Amino acid sequence: MIYRMRIYQAVKENLPVFHRFFLERLLPVQLRHGARLVGRWQTQDGRVVVVWEYDDTAAYEDIQRAVRDDPDSLAAQEYRKGLGPLFTEYEETLMASTLPAPEAGGA
Repeated sequence: MIYRMRIYQAVKENLPVFHRFFLERLLPVQLRHGARLVGRWQTQDGRVVVVWEYDDTAAYEDIQRAVRDDPDSLAAQEYRKGLGPLFTEYEETLMASTLPAPEAGGA
């Protein structure tokens, strides 16, 4: 498994709009193409942290390509233009777990 973490520096006054845009417009497209959301958090200082899980790098690349080409994704980006600024910057990284895989059938 690999994980993609993205950390946004959100525009605080637009956080409710940012969250709604994600839930209504972006999340359905990601899920439809096989991305698995581990979690999405808001920090006390106004950052938004999102972690996704993928089987491997090839699966990640395939899913990202499908999401990018999806008409609903393109429509979401058009819609976003009317929302005002949602974040000022973001960083993204791919991660791998350093924990051993759980044993099959373990307690």
